[in-house]
Amino acid sequence: MERYRQLWPYTAVDREFFEPFARHRIDPDDFESVARRQLPAHWALHRSGVWLQAMPDGCRLPTQGWKIHVSSVASTARVVLAITVAILVANDTAFKFAGDLRLLAAINGKRWPRGGAGKFITVYPADLRVFRRLLDDLAAALGGYAGPHVLTDRRHPECPIVSYRYGGIVSDYRIDASGRREWLLRRPDGGTEADDRAPGYRVPDWLTDPLGTEATPDVAPLLGGGRFRPIKAMAFSAAGGIYLADDLFEGRRVVIKEARPHIGAAEAATASLRKEFRLLRRLAPLAVAPRPIAHFREWEHSFLAEEMLEGDTLRLWLARRYPALLPAATRADVARFFDDVCAVFTRFATTLQRVHAAGISVGDLSFHNVIVEPSGAVRLIDLETAIEDGLDRVADVWTPGFAPAHAPRGTHAQAMVADRYAFGANLFAACAPVNALVGLDSSAMPRFLQQFVGDMGYPQAFADVVIALTHATPDRRPDPVEAMAVLCAAVATMSRDEVAVPHRTTHPAPAEGVSDRLFAYVDMHAAEPRPDRFVPAGPEVFDTHPYGIAHGAAGVLHGYLRSGRRPPANLLPWLVAGIRAGDERGAGLMGGDAGIAWALLDAGEHVLAASLLQASPLDGVMRRRAGRDSGMAGWAMARLKAWHATGERAYLTDAIDAGDCLLACAHDTDGALHWPDGQRQPLGLGEGASGVALFLLHLHRATGEGRFIDAACAAMDFDLRHAVTGPDGVPSWPACVGDATVLPYLGEGTAGVLAVAARLYAGTGEARYREAILAAERDLFRRHAIRPGLFDGLAGLGETLLDLAAFLPDRAALYRDHALRVACGIEPFLLPRGAHLAVPGTELVRISCDLATGNVGVAAFLHRLAHGGMASFMLDEALSVATHGQRVAA
Repeated sequence: MERYRQLWPYTAVDREFFEPFARHRIDPDDFESVARRQLPAHWALHRSGVWLQAMPDGCRLPTQGWKIHVSSVASTARVVLAITVAILVANDTAFKFAGDLRLLAAINGKRWPRGGAGKFITVYPADLRVFRRLLDDLAAALGGYAGPHVLTDRRHPECPIVSYRYGGIVSDYRIDASGRREWLLRRPDGGTEADDRAPGYRVPDWLTDPLGTEATPDVAPLLGGGRFRPIKAMAFSAAGGIYLADDLFEGRRVVIKEARPHIGAAEAATASLRKEFRLLRRLAPLAVAPRPIAHFREWEHSFLAEEMLEGDTLRLWLARRYPALLPAATRADVARFFDDVCAVFTRFATTLQRVHAAGISVGDLSFHNVIVEPSGAVRLIDLETAIEDGLDRVADVWTPGFAPAHAPRGTHAQAMVADRYAFGANLFAACAPVNALVGLDSSAMPRFLQQFVGDMGYPQAFADVVIALTHATPDRRPDPVEAMAVLCAAVATMSRDEVAVPHRTTHPAPAEGVSDRLFAYVDMHAAEPRPDRFVPAGPEVFDTHPYGIAHGAAGVLHGYLRSGRRPPANLLPWLVAGIRAGDERGAGLMGGDAGIAWALLDAGEHVLAASLLQASPLDGVMRRRAGRDSGMAGWAMARLKAWHATGERAYLTDAIDAGDCLLACAHDTDGALHWPDGQRQPLGLGEGASGVALFLLHLHRATGEGRFIDAACAAMDFDLRHAVTGPDGVPSWPACVGDATVLPYLGEGTAGVLAVAARLYAGTGEARYREAILAAERDLFRRHAIRPGLFDGLAGLGETLLDLAAFLPDRAALYRDHALRVACGIEPFLLPRGAHLAVPGTELVRISCDLATGNVGVAAFLHRLAHGGMASFMLDEALSVATHGQRVAA
């Protein structure tokens, strides 16, 4: 759910593609017209992202300083802006403000990043004297108006909507290896420190607060008149936190939800919380939701204390049981899963029936808001969007994939049939948590249902019931209790033997021409590139730059070249022009110049590639991380690539220097080498020791120096030692040491680890690497996953299976067979767009064409499966060794 919140700023503008709020078309009648009427002729007004920036002629903003924020509710925003503009024009002071009412609603919304929530107007005083005068003038003029508290700021004591903080204005920054900006403050001694924009007011240690020092409590406060003691925060949004707390009066643990005034979504968070308390009291006798304990105010905030429920969300409950995640599922496994599904969803249907009978509809009824208790009881949480018949207005807020599109919800009766749809959508998630796909393609649901009926032996009645519950015509949706009775009757007749489910015995083949249709979709969008992206991509492209491997144009170029296809005619010129424009891009492999240079070398642009590599030394930023994707290992692999391509010794010298640096900073744990990233120890190909081992293997082959192969083996040992054995006895890997969730994927997880182990086996002939592959290979033998993409989806599993077929030729037929199954598992994700096919990217909520998550990565895998070829960014073109008497060349 947290990932959905992070993606929201990129999904609110366009229903098909990830887009930043900067692409929102501003309504000039909201705020722009107010400002233009007051700005003198010598002032300029221009757009900058979500802001309109107003500056007097000749104004030079300081790099950093004290700045003022003014907040406002929507109803008085035009008046607040007019008053503020008059004061700032009189003082010749630059400022910016939210572009229009829709953008202000987003900034004041619960899903806006907490550090920026509430910032309607930002004022840039020229110096401390001007700052003090403006702060007092604005406070005096704006007293009595309402707006959210800005969490990064200290408020003026006489006006709560005027606040201030010290920070960057025309900020210093540095570019990290992935191309992201890290904002900096310049210290008086010439050094720098991070410009911390997280919630919480902070004053740099070389300054004093202009209004004096605030007293801060030494211990966490008690809430509710001393009744509740917060223990830890469970989640945060701009509207407030959710906390685990002790109820000191009754001696038990409770959950406390917080609501800040003037922040909200469909309605103010404080009003929503008050409504939720009322509804919980209404439902308390039915035991279908947490029992309400108290509703109270503390300072300006509202709080709801409620019973703490034991158990898992329905999302997690399903994730622990999916038979498709078992490497060798049987009919008995599937039947046991449906026994559990029938038991829980029958209780879920009864719970929903009782809620509806009480005159309440739920609204946002997703598997994030349903708790399955250890007893099997089902209870509903987070009733912020629920409505009581005749009392509440329907809130148009829904989790993607759990609400009918364009359906009327204005009445309680209409909202109840929407709840029936949501129940069916939750039942659909018993296939896989791919509900968000439905928003991009309504035919995705029947595609997945039929695949699971055919591949996993799911009962046809399951598909029929889900389709009926989610019928486009509301009156055609059956009562969930009756629907579950039909499903339960069908489940009772299921086979329960230990025979493998159907997809373990059939030999599917992917449809012809899928790769061509995927590339054709990219070709179509390449005809209309934009300055901020060449083709539609993941949201990361807007946080970095549009040129990198993972999400940018270089990755698109690489995918075409790897597949032997002619790239769009404008792709290379667009990429070259962007690079020569001089934007800073970072130096990493997947996000920066190292990867871009790699792609340019393959395209024959050796001179430009050399200029990128020479301009990005192994500096302090690069030395902060070790991994392949955004650290020293990837930086150095690009140098090895250039050395192999050109023969220039300087590139090999750079790679050796990086290898020595990696050895010098490695942590040795019982002979295994690893490289922590702060408090986190990554695992796997992307950022873990496996990726470092891959580079050190290649460095050994380039230099012949034994210390590098010894270190490669020791790094591989670290990741292999941190495998987590699942309940079926198959090893798998989490993203980092200590994580509870294991992953099968390429960037993080089993596929990436085994891909490197296969290359070490080829490079050393050591049987332990083959044994590690054989022990864990079944983690890749899956046709179903929750994403199709290359870095964290099915395409990456398929790539590693093709790698294993190359490096373990005696098992090639087995691995290719499973790669074919992976390809068939990808097909239901593919979205028809005319004659073309599109790939859903991050969390399946929007289309992406990039290498990491979208069309290009999936198409490149399918092309390799059909026609052969090498893996991406593994440097296999330099790896050709004799193993077990055979010549192995990838």
